[in-house]
Amino acid sequence: MADLVALSVVALPLWFVVSVWAGIDATRHSSHNAFLWGLSVFVGGILGLALYLNLGRDEPGMGRGTPGHSGSPNGVPSARTETVSCPNCHSLEEADRDTCRFCGESL
Repeated sequence: MADLVALSVVALPLWFVVSVWAGIDATRHSSHNAFLWGLSVFVGGILGLALYLNLGRDEPGMGRGTPGHSGSPNGVPSARTETVSCPNCHSLEEADRDTCRFCGESL
């Protein structure tokens, strides 16, 4: 019983750090809500982390192979050509939008 308590005292804070890392990383590399990614990694465990690493990091040119990779699965550039980064949450938005669709900040 003492071994289980000692393992949980070490493992739980370590897993919390991993989920916070996923949330921080999602602010830079994902167009989705970073808090929800962090929460899904914390609650979902290894499966949540695997989902984030495979599906959550979806910003074009960020963390998916070559630097010029567009993020589309077949390597063909996506139809989006002109994008701007939101000054608040850093999500990529189409250049013709006035406000960010995630945080509502003026672009």
